[in-house]
Amino acid sequence: MHNASGKELKRDRALQWHMHADYERMVEAGIPLPAGRTKRDRQAIASIASGIISSARTAPGQWMSYSRSESWYPGQEMYYGDAFGYCTVVGAMEKLADGPLVEAHIKARPGDHLKKARNGLTLQSRVLPAVASSKIILPKMDNELAQSIRLRRRDDKRLVAYKDTESILRMRNMLTKLNAHYAEADIEFHGGRREGDVVFHLSKRGHEYGVDLTNRACHRVFSDVFTLGGRYYGAAWQALGKDARAQIVINGEEVFEADFATLHPAMLYHAAGLRLEGDAYDIPGYRDQRDACKRGVNILINADSYSEAVYALTEHVSGGYHEAADMIECIMEKHAPIAHYFHSDAGIRLQRIDSQICTDILNDLTIKKGITVLSVHDSFIVPSSHKETIVEAMESHYNNHVDGVARILNSCLKTKDFRLSPLHKGYSSLRLALPAASLSADPVSESNRNRMKIQNRNRKNAHATKEAGPKTNTEGSKTVRSNSRWDKLKRKPQTTQTAQTEDLETVPLMAANGNLQEKAVEGIGGSTASVDTVVTAGRIVCPVSDDSARNGSPFADLPVEMVIDEAVETNRRKTRWQPRKTSVLEIVREEEARRDALQHRRREQRSH
Repeated sequence: MHNASGKELKRDRALQWHMHADYERMVEAGIPLPAGRTKRDRQAIASIASGIISSARTAPGQWMSYSRSESWYPGQEMYYGDAFGYCTVVGAMEKLADGPLVEAHIKARPGDHLKKARNGLTLQSRVLPAVASSKIILPKMDNELAQSIRLRRRDDKRLVAYKDTESILRMRNMLTKLNAHYAEADIEFHGGRREGDVVFHLSKRGHEYGVDLTNRACHRVFSDVFTLGGRYYGAAWQALGKDARAQIVINGEEVFEADFATLHPAMLYHAAGLRLEGDAYDIPGYRDQRDACKRGVNILINADSYSEAVYALTEHVSGGYHEAADMIECIMEKHAPIAHYFHSDAGIRLQRIDSQICTDILNDLTIKKGITVLSVHDSFIVPSSHKETIVEAMESHYNNHVDGVARILNSCLKTKDFRLSPLHKGYSSLRLALPAASLSADPVSESNRNRMKIQNRNRKNAHATKEAGPKTNTEGSKTVRSNSRWDKLKRKPQTTQTAQTEDLETVPLMAANGNLQEKAVEGIGGSTASVDTVVTAGRIVCPVSDDSARNGSPFADLPVEMVIDEAVETNRRKTRWQPRKTSVLEIVREEEARRDALQHRRREQRSH
C-alpha cells in the first residue's frame, strides 16, 4: 500500500495460526513459551507463537493484528481447529505479549475497528514480533491445510462455515491431488537472499520482502457465495515478483511463463460483442504511468462505486485525489464501450470465470498428464519444454468459458435504474400530454439529478425569503397567499363555492408578483373547480410555474379543445378530493421536460 507521497504503508498481517504446531516439541526445542492451563490453551499458544516467529522471518517490522471481539470466532473451528476461540486466542496473546517473542502489544478499544489512523490504516489490536524471534528455528511440523476450500465474507474478510456439497467435495478432491503433486515435484527457487527456508527479494519500488519456500499447498477462496471469486492462493510462487518467478527451475529446466494479456478488460469487451484492440492500459495523457493506469482499470472493474474507485486509486498516483479523478475520466473515455461495467462490482464475477479456466488447465495438464504447472491467477509457469502445450491449453479453455461472460455479467450486475413506487393510488387530475421530444429524456440522468439538486436549493432559499416577509394580494374580501409551485403541488387542492353568473371568468394564471395564485373560479350553477385547472366552455387552461412564464412557455395559455360530457362533469364535481395517482416528483419532472423541450425548440429555431 502506498500513499500520495510514495512512502510505503504496510498493512497489518492477519493472525498467523499454525494449527499443526506441537507445544511439547517447541518447548523441547528451547522456544520460550508460557504455560497453558488446558490442552486447548497450549495448542493456541503454540499455534500463535509459530505464526509470530514465521512473520518475524518473512516480514520483519510488520505488525500482526487479531480480533478481541467475541463475535469474530464462532464458526471458525472448521478452518483453524477446536483451539481457535475467543478465550484461547485472547488469553494466549496476553501471555505471549509478556514474553520475549513480542516486542509491542496494542489493545484496541471497542469501536476502534471502525476508525482509521492518519496513515489511512484501520485501528486494530496488534502485536509486533520481536527481532530476536526471526532467529528461532521451528521444529518441522505438518503443513497440511485445515480447509482447502474457504468461504470468506467480503466486508470483514472473516471465514464462514458451510456444509459440504457434491461440487465442494469435487473441488476439494481436485485440490488434494494438486497439492500432492506439488509436494513431490522438483521445484527449485534461485536468486535472492536466503535465510533458511525464507528467500528475500526486492520489489519494483526497492522494498525487500520475504517468502517462505515451504508453502507449496494451494487453497481456493470464495467470496460470500460459491459463485463469486474462487481463485487459488497460498503457494510460495504466488508471493514472488515476476522477475523472481523467472528464476524458478522445474525438473532441472528453465521455466516459461504465459499469461492472459488484459484478461478482465478483454472479457468485458467480449461481453459487449466487441474485440479489444491494442493495450488496454495505454491511456492517453498517462502513458508514462502504465502501472498506475493498469491499477486504475482494475480498480474501476472491481469497485462498487465511482467515489470508491477514485479514493482507491489516490494511493497509487502522485497527484492525489484530483489526478486520480482525471485518470479515471481518461480511462472511461478510452474504454467507453464497456464503461457501463465500470464500478459495478463486476470484478469478483470475472474472477469466478478465470478461476474456472485455471481449474480446467490444472486438471488437464497437472492432474491428468503430470505436467507441473504453477498458477498465478491468470498466468501459468511450466518447464520450457511444455511451452506450446500451455499456450494451446490456455487458448482452448479460454474459448470454452468466455462465451458465458455476458450471461453472468448481465444476470448479476447491480442495476442503477430508478423504479417508481406502485403505492400511488386514487384520483389523478387532468394534465396535458408530454411532447414527443421530452419522452426520450432520461428522468434519472446525471444532468437531471444535478438540476433537481439546484432546484431544491433554490426552493429552500425561496421558502426562507417567503417566511421572512410573506406577500399577500387582496381581491375584494378574499385574501390570497402567494405560494411557489412546490408548495402548490404538495398541498391539497382547495375548492370554493361560486356565485351564478352568465359569463365564465378565468382566473389569471400569473399574479403581479410572479407566483401562482389560488383563487376561486367563477362557475355556472354554483359549481366548484379545482385550482389545478381552469375550466371554460370547451377549453382547459393549465397553470404553470414562474420559471415557465419567464421562459415563455407555450403551455401557460395553450387551449386544448375537448368535449365535456355533462353527466361526467357533474359526477366529477361531486367527487371529493383523493390523493393523486401521480407523485409530486413525477409532476415536477414532466414540467421540467416541457421546459427543456421548449428551450430545445427555440435553439433549433435560432440555428435555422
